[in-house]
Amino acid sequence: MTPIQHTEPARTGEHVLSEAAGSRSREAIVIASGVLAAGTVLAMATDGTYVAHDPAATDGTEIAAGILYGPADASEGPVPAVAHVRDCEVNGTAITWTDGMNDGQLGAMNTALTQDGIILRGVELPVGVLVVEDPAVE
Repeated sequence: MTPIQHTEPARTGEHVLSEAAGSRSREAIVIASGVLAAGTVLAMATDGTYVAHDPAATDGTEIAAGILYGPADASEGPVPAVAHVRDCEVNGTAITWTDGMNDGQLGAMNTALTQDGIILRGVELPVGVLVVEDPAVE
């Protein structure tokens, strides 16, 4: 008999190590698109909605801005969700970021999250310099 192997998806809040009192660390947000697991690193789009962080983007979504608290399925349109956007510690081994990120991109992600008070524990990430270019300056 072949054993059955089951892999569970990330559970809601599984990545949280500590957070500020009350709901200070969390915000009600809107996920614009995609099917995202709990613990996904997020970025804010220009319209104020959130999407999965994209380190290769040049539209602002290359700046990490939070971590999704529970899973969200926005495959058919925007959906409400909750994210940690400030003052918390998370288990870095339980969050999801874009595959194939280089050290510079990981450093920028880590710096952006740290500036918001989101501290990743349990992983060693490079410390980067967050560079935000003004699109009006050319």
